[in-house]
Amino acid sequence: MSTSLPAPRPVDDRVSSLGEGPVWDVRTNSLRWVDIPAGTVHHSDGSSRRLPPPATAILPTADGWAAVLRDGVVELDGPARAAVPLGRAERCNDAKADPAGRIWVGTMAPEETLGRGALLRLDGTEATEVISGASIANGLGWSPDARLMYWIDTPTGRIDVFDYDLADGSVRGRRPFADVRGDSGGGHPDGLAVDAEGALWVALWGGAALHRYLPDGRLDTVLPIAVACPTSCAFGGEDLRTLYITTAHRPGADGRFAPDAGRLHAVRVPVPGPPPTPAVFPGRVGASPGGAFPPSE
Repeated sequence: MSTSLPAPRPVDDRVSSLGEGPVWDVRTNSLRWVDIPAGTVHHSDGSSRRLPPPATAILPTADGWAAVLRDGVVELDGPARAAVPLGRAERCNDAKADPAGRIWVGTMAPEETLGRGALLRLDGTEATEVISGASIANGLGWSPDARLMYWIDTPTGRIDVFDYDLADGSVRGRRPFADVRGDSGGGHPDGLAVDAEGALWVALWGGAALHRYLPDGRLDTVLPIAVACPTSCAFGGEDLRTLYITTAHRPGADGRFAPDAGRLHAVRVPVPGPPPTPAVFPGRVGASPGGAFPPSE
């Protein structure tokens, strides 16, 4: 097991209450991430964009961006600025596009009540509930060959893996992949990213670290970070070998706030990740309210 990587360092001065959902934009070689409670999308060029809070994820599309808000997935830059509702979702959480561009969204109860969340897949203009009874539906990722899907329900303390059918987005054979909490002795698995070797990088909320798991589930690397609550990670940089890490402005076990809590961090890693697949916006079913999506600040 390796611990030889340099420590992640803050690369942006903005402090997010709950930084999440980092995503690299290969079109502009830049990063975006969200501050969920504020409804703010941050851009690595120093600009920010305010959306109706909570804004839980930002997704590149073929010609713009989509965001996951309180009531559904909205197209920010398309001609209709349309929305796809998510039905029974109480509060959306992590979201990603699969290697075919199909959008997946995790949900949870606002008060984190156990068992009231779900994992949803957007099919056309409908949201299909693929997994029910989740608590905090979180990290999502796919193997490089798209035959496996990884998913985290944070309170379980583990990563689960499914066999994945890319043709129709169906999953089967759910089974444990790694016991993150057992490996860490503390902290809870949150967001994840899969690298080009099929290994998983997982942020540990409350664990002040990230873990890298090999495709067979073995713990390969422990990467400490000087904040209590890293939330998610994504590969970026022109060679996709910079691991960007979002964090939350939360105290550690001693009740103190680390100086860089809530800031975006980064570290260079040996193995790159794939660029994100553009999300295929599933339908334009009505315009968003006028003025809901102001331009960048």
